Amino acid sequence: MKSWTRTLNRDDAHDLLSCAEPGLTFADWRTEASPRITHLSPDRQREIFRILRNQFLTWTEDQRIAEGLFLGRYHRVPASVQIQLLDVHWALTHPIALIAVRSLLVPAVESNQLDISLAELDALVAQHVDSVSSESLRKTRTVLLGALEETGALLGRGTGQHRQLKANRTRPHPRVFSYLILRELQHRGTDAMMRSEAIETSEATQFTLCPEDWAAYCVSWAVENRELRAVDDEIGIPG
Repeated sequence: MKSWTRTLNRDDAHDLLSCAEPGLTFADWRTEASPRITHLSPDRQREIFRILRNQFLTWTEDQRIAEGLFLGRYHRVPASVQIQLLDVHWALTHPIALIAVRSLLVPAVESNQLDISLAELDALVAQHVDSVSSESLRKTRTVLLGALEETGALLGRGTGQHRQLKANRTRPHPRVFSYLILRELQHRGTDAMMRSEAIETSEATQFTLCPEDWAAYCVSWAVENRELRAVDDEIGIPG
């Protein structure tokens, strides 16, 4: 897979996404939102618009912003949930994040051996990223580390080679959890999964390192609030 070297500043992303209304063209959105990021260089402004355009937003056939799964959820939740939603979505824009969670963090919490070493992250990045550039690999590890720390699934202390890392169970907001369920179903091209899978082994549960009791609560909450649909033993996309 490709390296992951671009970064995304939370505040800048929120400023631009607040202006991303369905129906706007890219040019209209950029005109509306650009005054919010004049503190950035022109190159950085172009880069952040490109990241959000390609990895956060969906577009209609005539190239207007569509509501889409992410944006439709983002505009309907409180600011505190928007932060969680942006963090998990950003982390999942590169496949190395889910690989790291499944390969390193999930086994750590299951064994209650929570420490994760920088060497383990380095080895994982070197194994999966198609690059012989040490700088590219180092930057990928840095971006990966920052993304996982922002989701809360990885806790860090210290700096440099003395940095200490620990896997950490989180309790995402039910709307964030249900978003991750819907995102996984969308990527699979299906409209439902078994409730037991959603609670025990879904990307939502694994990526957030969510305890099963909290996952079960999130699923029940989402069904009750029509964020998810329940039919027999399955939960899925609301009709």
